[in-house]
Amino acid sequence: MNLYKKVMKGVVAVENAVMVVATFAILVLIFVNVIGRFCFNHSFQFVDEFVVAVFVLVSLIGAALASREDGGLIGLSLISDQLKGKTRLIQKLIANAISLIYCGVLTYQGFVRTAVEFSQGTNTFVMHWPLWIFVSFVPVSGIFLLLHFVENTVNFLESRKLKEDK
Repeated sequence: MNLYKKVMKGVVAVENAVMVVATFAILVLIFVNVIGRFCFNHSFQFVDEFVVAVFVLVSLIGAALASREDGGLIGLSLISDQLKGKTRLIQKLIANAISLIYCGVLTYQGFVRTAVEFSQGTNTFVMHWPLWIFVSFVPVSGIFLLLHFVENTVNFLESRKLKEDK
């Protein structure tokens, strides 16, 4: 289990680095576009296309990072917070199983869509970059989501075992 925790620390470091670089790139490009629009009366069309694609990456990796912690993602915990003992265990395991299934489907469909875009050789409209590059953000982020939901489940079970041992 220690190896898994070390790997997950590395994954989190990569995710944080990607988030910083992507968010900074979005910020700079939008700022440059606004300056260009107001000062030179010219807008850079590629900025909108690039920012939308990178925003998908930032959103999904942000969700993955939030899923590490209980309550990190938006949810209604009105009932689940009131549960105790085995009922809470069952509810948590079912919720995480459903989340893992969803992330698995998201990742699989992302890989399928990436393969389709790659095989068709589709390019983005403005930048003419291969579209599969941006579509690949979905399955990559889906893998991160899967890893963090597994981590969340393992942490929940470990904390539960520690409480029982005391």
